[in-house]
Amino acid sequence: MLSVASVRSASGAAGYFAKDDYYTAEGSSEISAWGGDGASDLGLSGEVTKDAFESILNGVLPSGEGIAQVENRRSGVDLTFSAPKSVSVLAYVTGDKRILGENGANMKAVARAMAWVEKNLSEGRKDIEGRKVPIQTGNLVYALFQHDTSRALDPQAHVHAVIANLTKMPDGKWQALHADKIWSNNSVIGSIYHAFLREEMEKLGYQVELKGKHGTFEIAGVPKAVLEAFSQRREAILEKAAELGITSHKGRDGVTTNTRDPKLNVEDREGLQRDWIEKAAALGFDGKALLDAAQSRSDQRTPDRAVERGYRAVTDAVTSAWEKLGSVLRPRDPLVDRGLGRITQSPAEARAQLAVASAVRMLSEREAAFSTTMLGKTALDLGLKGVTIDHVERRVEQLVERGRLIAGQTRENDTRPRMVTTQEALRTEESILKAVEQGKGQSTPMIAASEAPERLQATADRELNAGQLAAATLIVSSEDRTVVVQGIAGAGKSTMLQAVARVAETEGRTVTGLAFQNKMVADLAEGAGIKSQTIASFIMANERHVTNRDTDAYDQARATFAGQMLIVDETSMVSSDDMLKLHQISAALGVEKLVLVGDRQQLSSIDAGKSFALIQAGGGTMARMDENIRQRTDQLRTVAALANVGEAGKAMKVLGDNVVEHQSPAHHAADMWLGLSPEEREATAVFASGRASRAIINQRIQDGLAGEGSVRGKGIHLTVYERVNTTREELRYASTYQPGQTLEVGRGGGQDVGLVAGRYDVDKVHPNGKVDLKLGNKRIRFDPQKLSPTEKRDRLQLSEKKDLHLREGDRIRWTATDKDRNLHSSALARVLTIDANGVTVETAGKERLTLDLGDPMLSRLDLAYSLNMHMAQGITTDKAITVMSSQERNLSNQRLFNVGVTRVRDELTMVVDDKEKLERQLDHNAGNKTSALETIGRLDVDRERTPGPGPREKFDPGPIDLKDLPPLPGDPPAPADGNGKPPLPKVDDLKSPPDLKPDRGDVLPPLPERSLGLDL
Repeated sequence: MLSVASVRSASGAAGYFAKDDYYTAEGSSEISAWGGDGASDLGLSGEVTKDAFESILNGVLPSGEGIAQVENRRSGVDLTFSAPKSVSVLAYVTGDKRILGENGANMKAVARAMAWVEKNLSEGRKDIEGRKVPIQTGNLVYALFQHDTSRALDPQAHVHAVIANLTKMPDGKWQALHADKIWSNNSVIGSIYHAFLREEMEKLGYQVELKGKHGTFEIAGVPKAVLEAFSQRREAILEKAAELGITSHKGRDGVTTNTRDPKLNVEDREGLQRDWIEKAAALGFDGKALLDAAQSRSDQRTPDRAVERGYRAVTDAVTSAWEKLGSVLRPRDPLVDRGLGRITQSPAEARAQLAVASAVRMLSEREAAFSTTMLGKTALDLGLKGVTIDHVERRVEQLVERGRLIAGQTRENDTRPRMVTTQEALRTEESILKAVEQGKGQSTPMIAASEAPERLQATADRELNAGQLAAATLIVSSEDRTVVVQGIAGAGKSTMLQAVARVAETEGRTVTGLAFQNKMVADLAEGAGIKSQTIASFIMANERHVTNRDTDAYDQARATFAGQMLIVDETSMVSSDDMLKLHQISAALGVEKLVLVGDRQQLSSIDAGKSFALIQAGGGTMARMDENIRQRTDQLRTVAALANVGEAGKAMKVLGDNVVEHQSPAHHAADMWLGLSPEEREATAVFASGRASRAIINQRIQDGLAGEGSVRGKGIHLTVYERVNTTREELRYASTYQPGQTLEVGRGGGQDVGLVAGRYDVDKVHPNGKVDLKLGNKRIRFDPQKLSPTEKRDRLQLSEKKDLHLREGDRIRWTATDKDRNLHSSALARVLTIDANGVTVETAGKERLTLDLGDPMLSRLDLAYSLNMHMAQGITTDKAITVMSSQERNLSNQRLFNVGVTRVRDELTMVVDDKEKLERQLDHNAGNKTSALETIGRLDVDRERTPGPGPREKFDPGPIDLKDLPPLPGDPPAPADGNGKPPLPKVDDLKSPPDLKPDRGDVLPPLPERSLGLDL
C-alpha cells in the first residue's frame, strides 16, 4: 500500500520532527539513507543525520543557501510504502532477513519505485509569458526511513520516502518542487512498488496471490486468521471511516492521516518481536515451513535460471501466461508479436507483451485514448509474474514504434504523460465523420424553411423562443441526414421536439425517439410525445441489417424505417461505437433524418468516445439553443451559465452560503432533507456525485423516516443485486470475482465457456484462475479466461448482493427493465403496501401494481431518496441538495457539477467536505472523454478552458498507412451493384471539414488520403 501526506508546512516543521524524533531518533528505524540525484548533487549520502535532515526540510542547502524561503513554505511530501501484511509477518515471525535490511527485498522495491518517481514525476515551475509552467527536472532530494510497526504495534514493515521541497532546474538553479504529479499519481506509484516487491519476493522463492486493486498481494500460505490478528490499525481506520460514512480508498487515506496518534515509543523492540512470535504461535503459525520451502526454491535457481533466459524458459512462461489470459492472446493478435516464445529474451518480456495487450483492451473499452502511465499501471495490476514497469514501458515503446499504438501529439513544454490511441478508435471516429459528410444533401426537407417557423409556432404548447425555433426549423427543413442540436441544460429541448413531432405527424412522417437509458426513454415519450426506445435495443434489433440485406427481415425493417426521423436525446452520452452503428443503420435502412440532441458540456458516454462533441467539432450541421429557461432566480442563472463554460469554482462562489461544508457531507445532506416539511421534501431532490454517497443518503433518510413514522410497518427484507462496474476484459480475470457475488449470463452470453443463461452464485475463486459457480444445487467450475475477448455485447453482468429493508411509503427506483409491465430501469416508484400477497407499488405513471414475494423485479430495485448524476441528467426539480466530496477525485469534475447544479429551478444547496479543495479540483478536472482524432492533433474537440502547458507545435508529421487495417465490425467491402439494395457503408477518405466558428474548436489540416500523419 502507498499513502501520501504533506510533511507539516508550518515554519516549525523541522523542529517538530526533531522534537518527536519520529524519523531520526536512534532505534526508531532500522535503516535511513539519502536518495535521489538531487541529494547526490548536494553531497548527501549514507545515513540521514538529524541536523542535515532538518536543514533540508527547511529548504537550506548544505552550502547555506536558502531555497523558496516564503511564508507558509511546504517542507515536503511523505510517501509511505507499506509492505503487505504477510510480508511483514514472515519477516518478523520467521526472521527471514532477506526481506528487510539495507539490501532486502522491500528496500530494493522502494528504491526502484522512487527511481521511477524521480525520472517521471519530478518537476519545477518556470515563468513563461506570465504563466507558471511545469518543467521536468528529473531529480529529487529524499530520505528513506524503514520502520517495523504500525500505530497499533502490529508488525508492519514500511518505508517513509520523505521528499524535500527542492529540485534542481535544467539551468542549474535550485528551487521549490512542483509536486502535483506525485500527488495525482499516488495509485500509479503504488502499483509500480507492488510489482517490484512481487518480483523481489518471487526471487526469494515465495509464491504470491493477488488481492484487490493496484497490484496488492499476499504471500500464499500465510493464514487469513494471522493476517487479521496483526491488522489492528487497519480495523481502527475502517471503523472510523464507517463512522464518518467514508467508503472510497482516497477517503480512507485521509482517515489514516487524520487519525494518527503520536508514534508509540517502544524501548524493548526485541520483546515486541517475541510477542509477535508468541501471538502467531498461539494461532498455530510459525512460518517455518513457508520459509524452508521458499529457501529451497531459491537455492535451486542456478545463475542461468535466475535470469530466466533461453527458448525453453520463455516458452514455458508464455504457455503459462497464455493459459491464464486465454484466447485474447492468439498468435494473430496485432498487439502481440508472432512467434512470441522465440523472439523475446526473457519470460518477463514475453509476459509483458501479454499484459500490455490486455491492458489496452481494458482501457480502450472506456476511452478512445489513454496515457502511457495509466497503460503501465493497468498492465502491472494484472500481476503477471516478473513483469515490472521497466518491461511494460519497453513494450509500449515497441508498439508505438511499429504503429500498433498511435502516439498523441506533443506540445512544447508539456510534462503531462504521453497519450496513445488505437487504430480501431481512430478508424471509428474517422468513419463517424465520414458518415455525417456522406449524409449531407441526402435528406428531403419535411417543409420549406420559409414556412417552418409559422407551422412550428402554431403546433407548440407555448411560444418557442429564438433558439428553440431555429433548432426546430433546421430539423424539419434541412437537406442533411444528420442534424445536431446543441442545447444547454434548461434550454427547453423537449418543448422544441414536441413541436417538431407534431409537424412531422401532420406531414405523415413517423418519428422514433432513442435515448441512453429507459428513464430517458420515458421522459422523451412524456415530455415530447415521441414514441421511444433505448439506443441499445434499437441497435440490437437492427445492427444485422447493415451487412445482411438479402433477407425478409431486412426488407421489413427498411419498409418500417425508410423515410422515418430518428431523434436521439441526451446524445452526449452516446459512445463512438454506438454512434457509428446508428449512422450505419440509418444509411442501410433509408432513414430520412438522424437528429442528435443534447449538451456536450454535460455527461459523456460511459464507454469510449465523445462522438456528439466530435461531430460538432468536425463540421456537422448544427443549431444552438443557448437560452436558459429553467432557472428562475438570477443566482441560479449565473451559476448555470458559469457551469456551462467550465467555471465551476466561480459558480460555487456565486452560491456563497448555499455551499455548506461538513466532515460527512452525505450524512449532513440527508439530515438537511429530513429537516424539511413534507411539502418541501416533495419539491426537493437530493443528488450525489457517486454511488457510495448515494447509498449513505438513502439509508440515512430511510432510517430517519422510519423513526418519525413516515415509512411504516416492519416491512420486508429483500436480497437485491447491484451492478459491479467492470469492463468486459476484466471479466476474463479470476481476480475480478469475489465469493458472494453473482454472475448473470444472458442468452448466448456464456456459450464459449459452457454456461447457459441464468444467475450464478460465485462460490470460490481459485489461485489457478478458475472460479466455482453455483446454479441451484449444481456446481460448475468456470474458466473466465476462455471468455471471448472480441465479444462486445453486454451479456455478462457481475453483481453484488445487498440486503434491502423495504417499508411501506419508501421511494424506490428500478435497476432493471420489465417491458411487459412498463417497469423501466431508473424509473421511480413508491411502495404503497407490503403484505402476504406481495408488494404493491405506484409507478411514476400513477399505475398500481402488486408484485408477489417471489417476483424477480423485487431483486431489481433500490431506494431512491437520492440519485446520482447519471440518473439526474434530464431531470428538472424546484429545489435540490447536491452532494460532492473532494475525496472522490474522479467524480469531482465539471461535467458532474454541471448536471448537479442545472437541474434546479428555484433553490440549490451544495454540501461538500472541503469547499476550497473541491473548487480547485473542479477547475482542474473538466471530466472530458478522450478522442483519437483529438489525441493525434487533427481536431480540437474540447478546447482547454485553463491555460495549457504551452502553445501547440506546428504539426506536420509523416504518414502511417492504415489501408491494411482490419475492417471495423459492420464495415465490410461494398457488394457489387445491381442487386437493388443500397450500397454498404464504407470507410473512405475523410474530407476536410469546413471552417468552424471559434466556439466550435479549431480544425487542423485535413487528413491525407487513406493515411494519418504521425510523428513516431
